Amino acid sequence: MPLPRRPPPAKRSKGRTPTADAQSSLLHVASAVWSQYFPQDHHIGVKRLEALDDVKAYELVQDSDGRFQAANAFRGCFREPTQWQPLIEHYDLTQPDLSAVWLHYGELMRSTSGFPDFESVFHENVEDVICCLGIALCMVRHERRVEQEESPARQRHLRVDHTKINVRLHGVSPVLPIAALKADAVSQFVSVMGTVVRVSAIKPLVRRCDFVCAKCGEATSRAFPDGNYTPPSKCEHSPCRSKNLVPNRSTVETVDYQKIKVQEMESSDAGPGRIPRMIEVELYEDLVDSCIPGNVVTISGTVKSINSEIHGGRYGKRAQANSLYILYLSANSVENSTKSEKSKDQMADVDFSKADLEQISEIVSGGDVFDRLVHSLCPGIYRNEIVKAGLVLALFGGTRNPEEKEAACFTRADSHVLVVGDPGLGKSQMLRAVAMVAPRAVYVGGNTTTTTGLTVTMVKDSSGDYALEAGALVLGDQGVCCIDEFDKMGIDYQALLEAMEQQSISIAKAGIVCNLNARTSVIAAANPSGGHYNRSRSVGENLKMKAALLSRFDLVFILLDRPDEERDRLLSEHVMHVHSKNKNQPRKRQRTEAAWRPGADENGEGQSHRLLSHRLMQNAHEYTTNPIPIYFMRKYISYARRYVHPRLSSEAAALLQQKYLEMRNAGDSHLHPSDSIPITTRQLESLIRLAQARAKAEFSEIVTVEHAQDVVDIMQECLLDTYITDDGNLDFGRSGGMSLAKKVKTYVARLMKAAERRNTAMFTFEELLEVGNSMGLQVDNFHDFVDILRNECYILKKGPKLFKVQVSSYSQMG
Repeated sequence: MPLPRRPPPAKRSKGRTPTADAQSSLLHVASAVWSQYFPQDHHIGVKRLEALDDVKAYELVQDSDGRFQAANAFRGCFREPTQWQPLIEHYDLTQPDLSAVWLHYGELMRSTSGFPDFESVFHENVEDVICCLGIALCMVRHERRVEQEESPARQRHLRVDHTKINVRLHGVSPVLPIAALKADAVSQFVSVMGTVVRVSAIKPLVRRCDFVCAKCGEATSRAFPDGNYTPPSKCEHSPCRSKNLVPNRSTVETVDYQKIKVQEMESSDAGPGRIPRMIEVELYEDLVDSCIPGNVVTISGTVKSINSEIHGGRYGKRAQANSLYILYLSANSVENSTKSEKSKDQMADVDFSKADLEQISEIVSGGDVFDRLVHSLCPGIYRNEIVKAGLVLALFGGTRNPEEKEAACFTRADSHVLVVGDPGLGKSQMLRAVAMVAPRAVYVGGNTTTTTGLTVTMVKDSSGDYALEAGALVLGDQGVCCIDEFDKMGIDYQALLEAMEQQSISIAKAGIVCNLNARTSVIAAANPSGGHYNRSRSVGENLKMKAALLSRFDLVFILLDRPDEERDRLLSEHVMHVHSKNKNQPRKRQRTEAAWRPGADENGEGQSHRLLSHRLMQNAHEYTTNPIPIYFMRKYISYARRYVHPRLSSEAAALLQQKYLEMRNAGDSHLHPSDSIPITTRQLESLIRLAQARAKAEFSEIVTVEHAQDVVDIMQECLLDTYITDDGNLDFGRSGGMSLAKKVKTYVARLMKAAERRNTAMFTFEELLEVGNSMGLQVDNFHDFVDILRNECYILKKGPKLFKVQVSSYSQMG
């Protein structure tokens, strides 16, 4: 069904009254919208808002035009129940605000029984065929409006609707990688998937304009396809040929225009060191404002090219002499993964095949699902089950409450995890494994990341306007953002506070005020300052990180490299086993659990933590040697995040509440909000999120007591690592803020100022206590604190309850 060549423009006819037959009516309808689909045929068109039988000036499209014949044939297909009518059944074409009709590409191609060569013609004349489909829908719209009118007189005098209907094709297959778009793809209709990294402002684009000759007064109309502004060089009416032409701004026809930049999705088969490919996409009319930075979109459209000099805003002879062109995509449809109203029917079919669903069902029915997932995550790392269990829970995430979307308050459903420890313990490997397993992940290094690289920045485009460019947290929306070397980030940590709790990033720069989604789980790995973790310091002091940021992490794991003969022997056996050829050789599992749990000892301290650790240890050999493949684990997690939304049972809620109250009571008796991280409802929300993630791992719609108990065990392990001291005691003032050494240093400095003010170095016990109260010093026993000052030789005892400051020159005072 090749489209015939376009006939030359017919002479303008005046005073012709259209006939009442159906063919003439269709000609009038097509002519009314013709110039909107084919701007170059600006001479065709019925005068707007006039009845068909009015005697007015107009010009009809010729019925011999191949494009009209194709549109008329397509109209018949849209009226035929066995062909294309089911594709538009859910659309009311008579609605005045209908601007676009979405058609499934596969169904459109399968239902072309009357056009056996439709698919080949479509790819040869993509833009013409899509325009003819739109004109056909306009014809169908007019026919339906006529059918709704009961009076024959009103049917005859029914006005023509000049509203354009855009045809949007979705579900185009195959979806090509952006890297596959090369020179041979120009003028081809393709579909690509990627992440939106830059969005420009919406601007008006001139499609057509009339130019009036200043000499003879005649108007010359000129269309600007693809936005190329090429005004006429001289008057086209002979014998004038004047070069003085003035644009008539009242005749300008504009459409909304927006430019975005899409980056390819990160894949496991991408070569190391390769820069991610990107392509610019032009959006028109109803497609503008359909996505924001960070959205994953599937775009179908025509590949086009533009001169690189013109693309950079440079014109003239230099641009004409340049032979280098840049590819871009003129979009026909944009399917946004975050907007289910357009793509919800295709999501399951595209992402999960029948074989995938059968394998998922097999894993769920096999039992020990959570244990298998834990051991399948980075199996090369030996005996960090609790840490990997926390990372697995962060991958699944909690359940979002749909009612909170309408409320002012918002509780995040994503968990944040921080892994702190000595170098060489596999923190970076676990982060890499998480980034490979997560359905959507962004991996960055803290030592090479800037504030705008993590959040969002403003950039200038070729026209001088500002555009938004997304950072790592925005690109990881509804996924995971892995930050390695978290302690070496040369940025202001305040930029992360809003993104980690409110899960959004606000920006006010260059006159643009907006808010972008950053619904991502932050999984970070950090080395302590000084190279090794110092138990005498708090977590915040080891990382030089403030308590406000530390409190946003749901789980904080501390890994220590301490010499242990049995632990080192088992670790060396595992490393040799991984590198040996005979991987099926059984290994000895002779170890005490205390050898692997930081902070525990052989006397059985921490018995409450042994339940989960012991269960994960029992099947470690079986699941480590036969892990779930990475690609399938990614699909398993994606399916659970999308379709499983567990709720708390009353028993699980009671257990979590009991654990929270225990943490709260222990915290109130040991720490104070002025110098440490308080135990607040944020910790209770963390327990709920982790319990929901634990249920998701088993595809359970209810959070059971067993799920809650596993989460309690993991949380207790984190608390033990965070608060335990070198002597094995628990100090709940060590999560953040000031450690004891810092309290001593701060108190002595205040004491020196008091001695200078009083001009004496002698203090009674009550005066020392008064100085401590004035600075808000929080210690369990002030007598013990004074003994520490004496042992460190900061003060000397001169008599009963009388002390002398021994710092600087104040010790010389009387």
